[in-house]
Amino acid sequence: MTKKESLKNNKNDKVKELYKLIGIMILISLVKVLILYGFTNEKHIVIAFLRTIPAILLFYSILAFIPVKRLRISSFIIHALVGGILFVDLVYYQYYGFLPSVTMFLFVGNVPTVWKSILFILRPIYFVMLVDLIPLGILLRKKEIDYSIFKFRNRTFMKVAVSLLAVFMLFPGVYINGNTTYAYNNYGVFTYHIYDAYTKLSNRNEELIDQEELDKKVKEIVDEQNEGYNKTENYKGIAKGKNIIVVQFESLQNFLIGSVYNGQELTPNLNKFMKSDAFYFDNFYQQVGPGNTSDAEFILNNSLYPTDSVSTFKKYNQNYFYSLPKILKENGYSTYSFHGNNAEFWGRSDMYPRIGIDNFVSLEDFQYDEDDLIGLGINDVDFFDQAVDHLKDAKKPFYSVLITLTSHHPYDMPEELIDIKLKKEHEDTLFGNYIQSINYSDKAFGQFIEKLKDEGLYEDSMIVLYGDHSGLYPARAKNKDIMSDYLGTEYTFDEYMNIPLIINIPGKGISETKEIVGGEMDLFPTILNLVGIDDLKGKRYGRDLLNSEKGFVANQYYIPKGSFIDDDIVFEMSKDGIYENSRAWDRKTKEPIDIEKCREGYLRAMREIKESNFLSDYDLIDDIINEQENSQNN
Repeated sequence: MTKKESLKNNKNDKVKELYKLIGIMILISLVKVLILYGFTNEKHIVIAFLRTIPAILLFYSILAFIPVKRLRISSFIIHALVGGILFVDLVYYQYYGFLPSVTMFLFVGNVPTVWKSILFILRPIYFVMLVDLIPLGILLRKKEIDYSIFKFRNRTFMKVAVSLLAVFMLFPGVYINGNTTYAYNNYGVFTYHIYDAYTKLSNRNEELIDQEELDKKVKEIVDEQNEGYNKTENYKGIAKGKNIIVVQFESLQNFLIGSVYNGQELTPNLNKFMKSDAFYFDNFYQQVGPGNTSDAEFILNNSLYPTDSVSTFKKYNQNYFYSLPKILKENGYSTYSFHGNNAEFWGRSDMYPRIGIDNFVSLEDFQYDEDDLIGLGINDVDFFDQAVDHLKDAKKPFYSVLITLTSHHPYDMPEELIDIKLKKEHEDTLFGNYIQSINYSDKAFGQFIEKLKDEGLYEDSMIVLYGDHSGLYPARAKNKDIMSDYLGTEYTFDEYMNIPLIINIPGKGISETKEIVGGEMDLFPTILNLVGIDDLKGKRYGRDLLNSEKGFVANQYYIPKGSFIDDDIVFEMSKDGIYENSRAWDRKTKEPIDIEKCREGYLRAMREIKESNFLSDYDLIDDIINEQENSQNN
């Protein structure tokens, strides 16, 4: 063999080596995509996978246009980027039950605070998306590959090929007739992200409306606002003049109330609390969005729907609100909020002045040692204890919201504070951790009630307690199987979104369970009725649960928008946004029902959510009030 032939063969070997390496990276990425779909894509896996291939090819074809000296690092970056996207998608889906949106980048600042929750849900299988980066990095660094040969003589061909791949990947984002879940199931993960970014960043779903149209819409809302309100006045003013203490109990689900586990009462203090001088609503449901706990606060104080894309506290912190705290302030109340985390978390320090909270007691204002912190902040025992110290000196009457924290995911409790003995099959599970942390927080709540009595505050207060949102979403770590077994029925969304509402009014001799369906939207008008304040200014989507004949709760997060629960029906909108693919069942018997019987409720849910978001997007609450005043004067 001549020297020339030897060099030629050597060069051919290097070409094959380079192409083989790129081919292996493409193949590995496709396997990762298939793994993701196995965990997350409920149908059309094959179609989605086939439609993902052009996207993967497009990513790696970019290498044809990279300068030779940067090819080594560029190939690693592209491969790491693909794996990183798939890793985040998989972890996020296992936590929430759906894929992340581009708007989630706004929450990156919260990651250091919730890192324990993230670590808890990680499983070794998830790291298959990243583990190959280590050997790949070593290979790219040490292997002698002549990258200079990676030059395509026919650049025109590559440009045409890349353009076709880009069109195949990007074009569906323009014409897809469905929501982002539909885009994912039918067109693949990368088209999903493009479609999501396109719809969110281009404001595709937001209307462009001039002032004349805004005024017209405001007038329509004002003309219709009293429609459907029950005019009776049951229990009106029975808490008049009393302090209002709202306890927003972290992750408290209704199945815990009265529950006995392995011979142990899980919430003895809450059980006692709801049996004496109290209304107990056992068909009460969460309505939060991605802001979770902060969204629960927003709904409580405004009776408006949160968004389904970003924290409401973050998005609307410059809006005008005619809120519950503002109305109470006009009637002589001082206003407080207590939370055991830092003041900036979820943007509370910015939002509270907008909704009329004058006194915010956050982690910076509590006295504590490092040993007093559990999870995201100060433990519930010290939190409640010091909150009472503040309230006993507060101007009376006061409105206060106490947001507990210890029973926050991942429910990791110090061993010495655990009282619930778990069955072996529940050890080291989220369910086991959850009931142990709730039991601790229940104990803290019992001590809180006793201290209120010791300080002379209990008899002069109305105490409203409710869970902010679910603690055991079915997408996370065996929750659905464990909970279905524990409940003896399928763990559907009406089960996991069911949170308790207890309204305790000492000295009234009330002990009633109210079966009407209600949601967090209904807290505002119910509280106003109980303290005897008549005020219909602004706009509320909730109803006074003590004076309503029928219940209705609309949802738009953790479950597709348009889903609803009423006194008779549970309707679950299809994830692909197509009504005909939805399902419904009888709320009490669990028997399936014809979804055509649900269309009116579905349209109502969509209409209310759209209208509420419209009011918030265009900051129209003050316009509503002005129109109401003009209507009264004419």
